[in-house]
Parts: sequence; C-alpha cells; structure tokens
Amino acid sequence: MSRASRLLRLSVPLVRTHGFTREALARSVLDLPSPEAHSQPLSDTAVSALFGSGDLARKTLIRAWLDDGIRHMQSRPARSTLRDVLRARLEYNEPVLHHLPEVNCISAYNH
Repeated sequence: MSRASRLLRLSVPLVRTHGFTREALARSVLDLPSPEAHSQPLSDTAVSALFGSGDLARKTLIRAWLDDGIRHMQSRPARSTLRDVLRARLEYNEPVLHHLPEVNCISAYNH
C-alpha cells in the first residue's frame, strides 16, 4: 500500500472530528504507528503533493470515506437483507451527519 493510501485510510476516522478537510488529511500522520508517526501534522504543501491541491484533496477524502462505507456495508453477513445493509450504511453515516452538507457542496461545485 502506498504512503498516500495509508494516510488516506488513517484520515477517514478523522472525518468525525475534522470533517472532510485538508486538516483531517494533514493530521493522519499523527496516527501512524511508531516509529513512523510524526509529531506535527503534514504541511499544506505536503497535503497537496499527496492528495491534490485545493478541494481535490477534500474530494479524495470524500471518495475514501464513501469507499470505506461500501466496505462496511459489504461486511454484513451474507444472509443480510437489503434493509440490514442499508441500516448498516446509515449507522456508518451517523457519526458524521453534521459534515455531510460539505460533501454535497464540494461535489456540486467542483466536478
């Protein structure tokens, strides 16, 4: 797994507290295991280099969060009903409900 992919995976849980922001991406390095962990978040330049400049980095985080949600849904037992799978997705969304308007705004204005 590439470094950017690892950091992106570490960023997904940070959406709960930091939203779909470049800061969430920057802070991902703080959660790396020792001895790789950093003592400071990534610089904005590093975030741009790894994930894209401006809102492209945020869109990358949104895509990673959406993909993680799909994996969460797929982790349901094989005998789950559609209702169970959709409930799992709604439960996955709950911790970040207050950030979801950001997703719509970023997606609507930046194609």
